[in-house]
Amino acid sequence: MIEFEVKYHEGHGNLRIATPVKNDYYTVFICYRGTASIIVGFHKFELTPNVIAIIPPDVIFSLSNLTDDFDVRQILFVKSFLQKMFLKEDIIDELLLLNSNYPPIYQLNERFPIVADRFTAVKREIALQSAYHLDLTRLILLEILYEYNRACEYCLLGFEKNMNRNYQLTYEFKRLVDQYFAQWNSIGQYASELHVSAKHLTEVVKEETGHTALQLIHERLLLESQYLLKHTTISVKECASLLGFETASYFSRFFKSHTTLSPNEYRKKM
Repeated sequence: MIEFEVKYHEGHGNLRIATPVKNDYYTVFICYRGTASIIVGFHKFELTPNVIAIIPPDVIFSLSNLTDDFDVRQILFVKSFLQKMFLKEDIIDELLLLNSNYPPIYQLNERFPIVADRFTAVKREIALQSAYHLDLTRLILLEILYEYNRACEYCLLGFEKNMNRNYQLTYEFKRLVDQYFAQWNSIGQYASELHVSAKHLTEVVKEETGHTALQLIHERLLLESQYLLKHTTISVKECASLLGFETASYFSRFFKSHTTLSPNEYRKKM
């Protein structure tokens, strides 16, 4: 758990590069400059200027391909921080409820300067720690969350209009991969669950994402294995077993083929 109930960061701070992580707090951030690639759960997207995003607790994510000028502002908080306000529990839950169908990132457009000012206000309250600074920080954070939800509602109208059957099938496949990547290792298992042929699923996923269905399964396996090797002390054999590999040597070959490093080499290097 983070030491304080709310923190503020400039730059990419706690947003790690490449190595997958899971936090036990919410991270809400806005991008000022530059770009980066990010994976949050089974969503992959680009961070670009003027966007707002939230990474919820206990969701695996990684950041890569940062440009030299990449600059974000972050606020880290735990839910209990907001619960100290005189708000009904369901209001807070609704503000923090993220629609898992879509990447948790939205364009602020003309609202960006307003939200950026709110981030600066949080920074100021934390730095000065004047009387009632925590109460004021809660109010400002609440305003930021409302701005996020407003941007979410606006953007989802466009998403819904542009959704088609292929998009829906690809989304359902990625959702299943996130759930069963350690248990199902064949396209046929996913196709059967989705009531389509393996050939059709492969063609649709390739058309929608530019990657094969098997590549997406392997990417999710690799993401989880990197997290386990970096943030736990379990053995390579235990890691292989958790991820559904028959042997540790098979897992090691899989890992090295994607990273050029053996699991032990990766653990020592990172």
